[in-house]
Amino acid sequence: MPAAIKHIALDRGRLAYREAGSGPPLVFLHGIGGNSASWQPQFAAFAGHHRVIAWDMPGFGHSDLIPAASTRDYSMLLRRFMDALEIERAVGVATSYGTVIFADFARAYPSRIGAMVFACGVTGMGARDAAERARLRATRRADLERLGQRQFAEQRNSRNVAPGAPATLITTVVDLAASAQTEGYLQAYGAMTETDIFASLPATTVPVLVISGADDPIAKADDCERVARALPRAEYHRIERCGHYVNLEQAETFNHLLGDFLARVA
Repeated sequence: MPAAIKHIALDRGRLAYREAGSGPPLVFLHGIGGNSASWQPQFAAFAGHHRVIAWDMPGFGHSDLIPAASTRDYSMLLRRFMDALEIERAVGVATSYGTVIFADFARAYPSRIGAMVFACGVTGMGARDAAERARLRATRRADLERLGQRQFAEQRNSRNVAPGAPATLITTVVDLAASAQTEGYLQAYGAMTETDIFASLPATTVPVLVISGADDPIAKADDCERVARALPRAEYHRIERCGHYVNLEQAETFNHLLGDFLARVA
């Protein structure tokens, strides 16, 4: 069972999160296909020696839809979240769009992050033509309005795991993706279309572990390796037989890589 949901009240709504354990803090950020429950295998593995915290991004899971028009808005909310929990400095662990938020956070608030893990991280679409970005946003909204959040998750997220993934994992992935509020999802997707992670990477001076899934159709392994090459202090690992949900699909391997990284940098 995942840790119980807690809430932090901000001026424009509540942020939900899960917390367990004590010790050096680990802060986990999910992507637009998940919520704080995405990190259940990591809570189980690391709460014995760390204070493990995972938020529900605004409009996801149990969090209210707090306006955030850009990745910088999300990183500012993350700072307020960490302030409220009295976390001065943490190791950040993120997947998918969460990696973009952490990259921006590390650039804006470098003293608050000791090291980071980018797992199956997207790069953002800010380098694309403005008309193409607008088309992508309009198409995604039309798809969600036509299908609804659950059917959209069934059609899209069920294909984001590696071939041959067990049915139970596919059900978990769909349930996680279906839990988002449609406007929360579209808000985060819109911010992702306007950002480019490579603008933040040269200023990221802390150690970073970059992990990719060999079968990831969203954050392709070549793109993840390109992210690693753009970071001053990165190491890169590619996990075979793994799609976009690396920390769930290959939890044992992911936890081993994370544990080894923490032993060296935390």
